[in-house]
Amino acid sequence: MKLKPQPWMTSPSIQRLFKAIPESENMLRFVGGCVRDAFIGKPVQDIDLATSYKPEDIMAFLKKAGIKVIPTGLAHGTVMAVIDGEGFEVTTLRRDDRTDGRHAIVTFTDNWEEDAARRDFTFNALYLKEDGEIYDPWGGIEDLKDGIVRFIGDANLRIQEDYLRLLRYFRFYARFAKHPPNEDTLQALISNKSGLEKISGERIHSELLRLLSNKDPLESLELMAKTGILEVITKQKKLGDVFINLLSIEQDLKIPPCPLTRLYSLIDQDPKRLNWIIQRYKFSNKESKWLHKLQDMIKEDPAKDIRLHLHFQGKDLTRAWFMSTLARGDNLPLSTFEVIENWEHKPFPITGQDLLKQGFTAGPDLGKELKKQEQAWVLKRPLS
Repeated sequence: MKLKPQPWMTSPSIQRLFKAIPESENMLRFVGGCVRDAFIGKPVQDIDLATSYKPEDIMAFLKKAGIKVIPTGLAHGTVMAVIDGEGFEVTTLRRDDRTDGRHAIVTFTDNWEEDAARRDFTFNALYLKEDGEIYDPWGGIEDLKDGIVRFIGDANLRIQEDYLRLLRYFRFYARFAKHPPNEDTLQALISNKSGLEKISGERIHSELLRLLSNKDPLESLELMAKTGILEVITKQKKLGDVFINLLSIEQDLKIPPCPLTRLYSLIDQDPKRLNWIIQRYKFSNKESKWLHKLQDMIKEDPAKDIRLHLHFQGKDLTRAWFMSTLARGDNLPLSTFEVIENWEHKPFPITGQDLLKQGFTAGPDLGKELKKQEQAWVLKRPLS
């Protein structure tokens, strides 16, 4: 099977990379997500490649061609080629010799089938030559067409090699699935769920937000609740009405998903659960502050003038507050949404120096007066 050449496959940077590798037509192929997404007509983001050369050979070829190379993961055979500011990961074919559910000890190989056998899902074990020829040893193309998320080989073994694959299953289920999992897969998901407790917070954080970024994750999250995996991840046994309402409101108002807003509704806006999730999954300071601000805004009087939210918290956070407030069942006029979307931020034109010139004394009272005047100024702005 051949894939018609696409712009990302023939860019100057990619052409330069292939030219740098001897016998690249046999020794270097695109792999994984870029091949999968290109086949189904989705935008390609990260471009990864696989090679049967050893990593030290790849580094030597790239340096000889004047290409910057970064040894990002030599123990696992990965180097990054940087061309015109764009990074391309090139990984040597490998097989897993030993795994502990988090990490793998690998041996390099020149066997494409061995490399494919250690990957997670059939449609992620796709290899693409520069000329568009696809190598599909596990039937990933047919699974994509049929909407089946299938582990390669034995589902239990694949999951136990890296328990994060549990969450990856649900992320891809939300994107591609047209059918529920078969009984073997379902039992593998259920019996291995406690393995997620071994996975670092940072890795779960990334997968969880990527899952919540899917256009419609409802069926996937319902399956997570059914298998008990939702409880392991969020301490939430089932999907509450707040989250289901939020998805419905997003659809009605045609608003792109915001994973942080969805997360807050997923845990029923529970402050204790929110703090546990932020700490367990190592949320950044920026994400943590955003979520706590959203929590504080929801605690306030819902009748508070929308202009104060917009000016002091910004459009994105105010939109999240509006959506979350509606989802919990509080009544807000839908016209508020138009106000949020049409709002343009304008800086308050008065400074502390201006007040000092008017005779105010420096100190805490000056700050209070400035805030008072700023609030009054905001409330004079037109709503539309």
